[in-house]
Amino acid sequence: MIKKIIIGVVGIVLILVAVIAFKTITNTPKTIQAEQINKANIDADAVAQRLSQAVQIKTISVSHNAPVAQAEFKKLHALIDASFPLVAQKLTKEVFGNHSLLYTWQGSDASLQPGILMGHMDVVPVEAGTEQNWEHPPFSGKIIDGTIWGRGTLDDKLSVFAILEAAEYQLAQGFSPKRTLYFAFGHDEEIGGENGAGKIAEHLKNQGVNPAFTLDEGMVVVKDIMPGISQPIAFIALAEKGYLTLELTASAEGGHSSIPPKATAVGKISRAIARLEENRLSASLQSPVSDMLETLAPHMPISLKAVISNRWLLDPVLVDQLAKGKTTNAMVRTTTAATIINGGTKDNVLPSTARATVNFRLLPGDTIEDIVEHVNSVVDDPDVTAKIMQGNNPSKVSSSDSDSYRMIEKTVREVLPDVLVSPGLMLAGSDTKHYEPFSENSYRFIPMRFGPKDIARVHGTNERIYIDNYAEIIQFYIRLMENSGT
Repeated sequence: MIKKIIIGVVGIVLILVAVIAFKTITNTPKTIQAEQINKANIDADAVAQRLSQAVQIKTISVSHNAPVAQAEFKKLHALIDASFPLVAQKLTKEVFGNHSLLYTWQGSDASLQPGILMGHMDVVPVEAGTEQNWEHPPFSGKIIDGTIWGRGTLDDKLSVFAILEAAEYQLAQGFSPKRTLYFAFGHDEEIGGENGAGKIAEHLKNQGVNPAFTLDEGMVVVKDIMPGISQPIAFIALAEKGYLTLELTASAEGGHSSIPPKATAVGKISRAIARLEENRLSASLQSPVSDMLETLAPHMPISLKAVISNRWLLDPVLVDQLAKGKTTNAMVRTTTAATIINGGTKDNVLPSTARATVNFRLLPGDTIEDIVEHVNSVVDDPDVTAKIMQGNNPSKVSSSDSDSYRMIEKTVREVLPDVLVSPGLMLAGSDTKHYEPFSENSYRFIPMRFGPKDIARVHGTNERIYIDNYAEIIQFYIRLMENSGT
């Protein structure tokens, strides 16, 4: 009897090994031949100068309570009109929220759903005290050694100007799109976009516009980030994580520090944060991250390919490994980040309240209500309350099988033939959330080339872009406008 059991177990193990080996060996890269195209003749010096001028204009979004930089946006609008005269002459321009721009390029085929190309004109401030750490001043627009330096070169004036450069080029060539194209440029994306993209989206929805796709900032072309893959990867984000900021307030008896209570307000808020960090939300692997891994698995080393190719058996192992990395962890769970803590005014005075700000980035499938319930359950202290300061739920997951996705993918392969293309998940936020309620599919991608050290430049120090890459981005939009009619 025991011998039969042993033989049976060995047989099962051998079958499992055979299945794992078969699925791993047969998971091979697809052969995709990109069309050879004649690329546009772009004057690299001229386009760099125009972006440099835009960077020098300080369209900074500070906070919801701070005034809009009206004079700076007026300068930027004037620069756009002067830099792109054919766009100004032949496209319809509307202004929303006093500073955001919507251009309409009417297509020749009314049966085709329109497309919306997006970007935002505002930038984040430079952190006080870090100015001296910049190789070139953050609003200098310095052009040196084939590089443009300054705020907006990555996030996100480059998108605005690249789209306009592409449109100006196509207008000069006599091109007219089959599909109506909208160019939507917000002025307050860095503080939520309600008065910019929110107003534009509301207008388009009221006009009955039903776009086939939107394409906004988001993911990029990365190299040397995915293990075992040396080829650059263009990640087209199918979704973006949600955003939630909670303010936790702990209450306790105030008074003189010489006779403190057993639990102070500062102690209670500290305990609350510690509990949240010790009891993070669970990790799971779902679309679009699962789509990304399955797309890239054929290009990975055999060990990783074996695990991903056999998720039916090894999914817990894969999730556990992903949760150990900083970036990959953010792909498989709703993250928890305590960012601000306040309490007390003097060393010998007990504060009656202490506060902490906690930011969550929600994985598709989670909701704000889920997170608030989690926080209250984990903190488990009647003297600590949670208040929602700002939040939006995660986006829906757009299709990677749609005609629109395939059009974007095709364009990437034609303009950047050296890259792999994969679905992805945007970990930060964008103006896309305002268009989602009436957009069939929403994608987030700019073909910026990033190495491992470049991610920190976004919202950080030494933001810059190589002119050669900027020209590639313009080429991408030029070709996308041509492919949009197919």
